[in-house]
Amino acid sequence: MNKIVITIFVSLMSVNLLAHEGHSNAPGSFKSLHGGTVQNGKELNLEVIINAKELTVFPTSHESKDVPEKDIKISATAKPKKGKAYPVSLVNNKGGYSATIDLQGANRLPVEIAVISHGKTDHFTVQIEE
Repeated sequence: MNKIVITIFVSLMSVNLLAHEGHSNAPGSFKSLHGGTVQNGKELNLEVIINAKELTVFPTSHESKDVPEKDIKISATAKPKKGKAYPVSLVNNKGGYSATIDLQGANRLPVEIAVISHGKTDHFTVQIEE
């Protein structure tokens, strides 16, 4: 009987010893600051908000803080399956960058966003759908 009680006690204690803090900092658990979806990159993260044909992106650091405009250069290119790729004009709007995407008759359109920070470039792909 004592062996059974000791075995149960040891097994329950080992579960408690494995529990620890810090799971909110695990890879893949990025906080959204503006209500969008966060894509992670090597240098920066990109928070993406898509509302119909309106695309808004917010470059953020890995520590979930907005990156100042002076520290980055951002560009976007729409890449339709048929036809030629064309640049998308992103306009600075309250810390984020916005653009209205012309689908040019397509149902969906991938947009590749390049963010240059400290001489290094991160590439993100966003799908705009009708």
